Amino acid sequence: MKLEYLAKTGKIGNVVTRNRMMMPAMCSYTAIKGAVTDATVNHYARRAEGGVGVIVTEMVNPSPGCQCFAGNLDISNDEFVPGMSRLATAVHAQGAKVFMQLTHGGVFIRNAEKLPQTPSGIGTFSLAGAEVHAMTKDEIHQVVEDYGQAALRAKIAGFDGVELHAGHGYLLVEFLSGYYNHRTDEYGGSVKNRARLSVEIVEAIHKYCGKNFPIIYKIASEDYTPGGITLDQSIQICKIMEDAGVDAIVVSGGTLESRFHDYMDVMNGDQKIDGKMELTKGISTATWIPSTYCPRGIYTDNAAAIKKAVSIPVATVCGVRPEKGNEMIEKGEADFLALGRQILADPDCPNKIMEGRQDEIRQCLRCNECIASAGKGVALKCAINPCMGHDYMEHTTIHKAEETKRIAVIGSGPAGLVAAITAAKKGHQVILFEKADRLGGLMYYVGKPEFKIDYQKYLDYLLHMLEKSSVEVRMNTEFTVDTAKEEKFDKIIAATGSETLVPRLEGVENALNPLDILDGKIPEAKNFIVCGAGLVGCEVSMHLAELGKDVTMIDIVPDAHAAHMYAVDWSINAKLAQDGVRVELGEKILKIEKNAVVCQPRQEKMPHDPRILQTPVDLSGPYAEETVTFTGDAVICALGMKAVNTMAYELKDAGYPVEIIGDAYGARKIIDAVHEGFHAGRRA
Repeated sequence: MKLEYLAKTGKIGNVVTRNRMMMPAMCSYTAIKGAVTDATVNHYARRAEGGVGVIVTEMVNPSPGCQCFAGNLDISNDEFVPGMSRLATAVHAQGAKVFMQLTHGGVFIRNAEKLPQTPSGIGTFSLAGAEVHAMTKDEIHQVVEDYGQAALRAKIAGFDGVELHAGHGYLLVEFLSGYYNHRTDEYGGSVKNRARLSVEIVEAIHKYCGKNFPIIYKIASEDYTPGGITLDQSIQICKIMEDAGVDAIVVSGGTLESRFHDYMDVMNGDQKIDGKMELTKGISTATWIPSTYCPRGIYTDNAAAIKKAVSIPVATVCGVRPEKGNEMIEKGEADFLALGRQILADPDCPNKIMEGRQDEIRQCLRCNECIASAGKGVALKCAINPCMGHDYMEHTTIHKAEETKRIAVIGSGPAGLVAAITAAKKGHQVILFEKADRLGGLMYYVGKPEFKIDYQKYLDYLLHMLEKSSVEVRMNTEFTVDTAKEEKFDKIIAATGSETLVPRLEGVENALNPLDILDGKIPEAKNFIVCGAGLVGCEVSMHLAELGKDVTMIDIVPDAHAAHMYAVDWSINAKLAQDGVRVELGEKILKIEKNAVVCQPRQEKMPHDPRILQTPVDLSGPYAEETVTFTGDAVICALGMKAVNTMAYELKDAGYPVEIIGDAYGARKIIDAVHEGFHAGRRA
């Protein structure tokens, strides 16, 4: 089905776009000392090549010394213009329009010589105890001037316009929000006063660039903080900004502090979830980068409400599926659809939409490995797009093979599927061996819960691309040393995956396999005990709870999470709470009985730790002498996964050319499986 409204041309000010699809601002972390690099140019050129109508760059700092992080692009002086002109030229060469997002870091300034700047000296939990600076009027006026000069540099560099970032915790939204802005002068108090800085910046841009240089305004339509921005206030702000001369609005939401207060109340047991805002809509950064544990499109209603109030174009963003975006444009509820992480996962997504090839779109998992990599201060990574951040580079380019080889791929999980498809693209003869009667490996189970539908869609994509490829698939066929001996392969890629770890615990034979539970093999029982609070344990617990079961999840660790970036972990914890899962942590599991689990509790339970940078946890105790027994109708053991690779090492020992990838090398994440599968196939 062709999504015809997304395919229509669009307009922002005097700029005409080839369709209604937008790439919103997302930091790539490819800059060096603020300057554009080859990787930066390639990143944006590749997205433009994929057919998107308009690209908004990542955050670009407009004020000297106000960068937020290593890799932050800069336009605060003329020396950055040549590099920026390379970026604009590359995007235009591929047919897209490009806007530069100007973002003053405000409280997030990371500069040893300059304190973080704020409206009123209100800091952030990510800088606990840090000294912050309340801006003087002269400093505000200088920021206004900096924005005007920065926009002029963007225009000189060839950009089609600029976007002002008034969301997600940075300086402009700090002025807009009553949570951060306690000023009593003309920049504080009323909504009009709090919007004054933004209005003055628009006026400065008009002064330096003229009124035919379009301006997009990205707003946090709600920021979910005490005394912060409400939808009614954001509607007022958008009307003010339209009157000031803004040409389009991007409707987002959230700041770093979003719902943090409610979250801590719930996690520390001070308040029940009842009556609280729906935490699984996101906490902190998850309010604008929602994970798979959060619903999609939480700002579509806000976008529709703002669209009713203004006459300029409005873009909807935040995990909105193309079908929903197309519908909103058709109904007049929005004018553009911003495809964020989806366009990182599959830069060709817009072209596929234009051509009616939605079944070939590589579905974003919303796993947030992208933002997790950014949190580590490294270049952006995508779990299912190994080329992201390395576009057009030799080590991610698939060349046709000079000599056709015979390649065996063992296992049809994500690592095996990606390896097989990639090797076939090179022109090799590829045979995929799967001992089961179905394809997908562990992905078959991962995508079963309703909240993991994104993973099921990604598996559907892989199976569709496998079907379109030249790969020969042999189901119900176990690969052995004899197979290798008889068929004489040039390369064998072992992607045999992992299986549930069975620990050395007394009575472990009484426990159920979590994969069976995900597969729907659930016994007639009401009360379940889940041993393990890692990713599998959390998701099995959520799945059972959503089926109406009473669930208790037990583990020795102090926090239930899957080692994601902090906001994803918080979303997992919030979902467990909202689903009614009883979480018992700091419990050393001693014995599993048929209907009970015997534990040794920690003498003092560790409080929930809200810090972004977690420290290693000491699990040595001390523990209480008396044990505690948790009873239920059934027990599930979800205490980890282990690699399945015995046969692969037998092949290596026998001298066959074997490469072991994915969970077969070590039980890890999907990002490891996909990247290793891609490169194994590419090198074949």
